[in-house]
Amino acid sequence: MNEFDKYPEYYKRLQYVEDTIIKLLAELFDDSGQRNDTDEYLDRADPREMDLYHLSLDHLNDLEVEQMQRYISRLARKISSRYSLRYKRAKRGNIDLRRTIQHSFSSSGGVPMKLQHKKRIISRPEIILLCDVSESVANFSQFMLQLVYTIQNRFNFVRSFLFVDLIDEVTSYFQSNDVEQAIANALDNGKYSSGVFSDYGRVFDVFIHKYLSGISRRSTIIVLGDARNNHFPTYGKSFEKIAEHVKKIFWLNPQPKDEWYSKDNIMDVYEPNCDQVFECRNLKQLEKAMEEVA
Repeated sequence: MNEFDKYPEYYKRLQYVEDTIIKLLAELFDDSGQRNDTDEYLDRADPREMDLYHLSLDHLNDLEVEQMQRYISRLARKISSRYSLRYKRAKRGNIDLRRTIQHSFSSSGGVPMKLQHKKRIISRPEIILLCDVSESVANFSQFMLQLVYTIQNRFNFVRSFLFVDLIDEVTSYFQSNDVEQAIANALDNGKYSSGVFSDYGRVFDVFIHKYLSGISRRSTIIVLGDARNNHFPTYGKSFEKIAEHVKKIFWLNPQPKDEWYSKDNIMDVYEPNCDQVFECRNLKQLEKAMEEVA
């Protein structure tokens, strides 16, 4: 009698394990075409070039999502560092030749030992972020909220707003130390929607009456959205009034540019009042746009 005859139950268990391993290996190396187009696309795509407007987040694995989040975080740090450098240079100011000479006569007998600088008015960036979180930009907005969170926590003067068919300030929710909790709090508690369809015209009209008087004229507004208005009234004059009130407006649109100005997209109504508009359907385009904005 061999060992397997002595312990038949153990043999069955080992046989089950062996069969399971063989099955898993067969599935792993199977080249029968069972993998779909999305799987193959993700295998060969650079995460920075993935079309976030059309790609479902369900098709991204945890590593790809983490890569994108880390990339956005680095991008926000890069932007804030650039502003910090500008602020440092502005704070020092240009050399004041007249004051340098006057100071040299009083302190060193006419030898300019210490340079004097002109005093300058220091202008720190005041940023207003308006982020569409409607269904049509659901995938895009998940990553944009990460950017909103990171920017807000790296600048002193940032106000953040979410909108669908209403708009609500969520600045306080993004003051959490944990990005996932901050985004969850903003989405759960913000009063930015009375339905599921975006209504840009109504949003900008509400923004004027509720918030514009408290927005500095030195502010830069950054709109993150696809401008799909679902055939509601456009309220074009409302957006024009916002543009006249602030220093600059930049618009980051995740919808492919060749789909703008068609169907329910009203980008043509708002674009004339923007300083610049950018197609931002992947992280590479987002980086280029944010460098222009900064």
